[in-house]
Amino acid sequence: MTRINPLPLVSLLFVNLLCALILTTTSSIAGAQGTSSVTSQTSSNASQTGQTPSSGIQASMENPRNPLVLIDTSQGEIYIELLPEAAPLNVQRFLDLAEAQLPVPGVNGGPDGPRNYYDGLTFHRVISNTLIQAGAPERANRQRPAQTVPDEINARGLGLEQQSVLDASGKPHPWLNIGGADDFKQTVLEPLYREMGIRNDNDLLTRQGDVLQRLQSLNLLQLHELMGYRYDGRLPSRRPGRGSVIMVNRGPGSNDGEFFIALDNTPWLTGTSTVIGRVASGMPVVEQISRNAAASTRIYRIRQTNRPSGE
Repeated sequence: MTRINPLPLVSLLFVNLLCALILTTTSSIAGAQGTSSVTSQTSSNASQTGQTPSSGIQASMENPRNPLVLIDTSQGEIYIELLPEAAPLNVQRFLDLAEAQLPVPGVNGGPDGPRNYYDGLTFHRVISNTLIQAGAPERANRQRPAQTVPDEINARGLGLEQQSVLDASGKPHPWLNIGGADDFKQTVLEPLYREMGIRNDNDLLTRQGDVLQRLQSLNLLQLHELMGYRYDGRLPSRRPGRGSVIMVNRGPGSNDGEFFIALDNTPWLTGTSTVIGRVASGMPVVEQISRNAAASTRIYRIRQTNRPSGE
């Protein structure tokens, strides 16, 4: 049985559709910007573990019982409120890594064991006024946790079932962030072919009417499920936006501890990325880090500051 070559198939069925694609998109998530570097790796006001946050920071929280976490950096302090009701497994993973409660692979062949995972790492990926990203241990000759954490997203709560993949004119939904014909093939057509059992040119010729009908009726929830994402309708999921703390993944169910903080709305991540928290205080520091060179801002420590007494 011959394998499908997507290019002639697309030419056969969707030439008019693909001509209508928007070839330039809203996302510029590629490469870091900024040329200024951090002049000092020592913060004179670096907070100590267990520091009590100010009443103003606590007042900015949505729920004072949520974990409040200090990210102490060489550019200043960022406080984030974690949202365990929205993403309990991912929030726990973040806290376990930060507080040395989870064994991680040893350094340079050393024994596995708990360690403060984020301490000493940098914001290795920055895009000015867009995002700052941290938690890549390879840059410090470390390894990632052996186990990943599933996505925690309520697709229906975010309204994905109400969003058609194609609009009336045949253009892809902007949340898909389609960058051109090749991107459309990989993101939309190939998962659809797999789900419909279309394996070769002959299958497609026989069922081209079914394919076109399915494509025209497909919504974002269905498409993401074809891509492998799984959803939980019990969770009060958050939309990714400015100030959101979001888990980085490499496909469905691959969260391991890497995260980023958004400085702008990121609708193209709706339904594919788990939001674990929000910035409660320190957005000016986040903005400054985004304008610095990649890997020039160091994380001294990440610790929970409002741990209940007795823990």
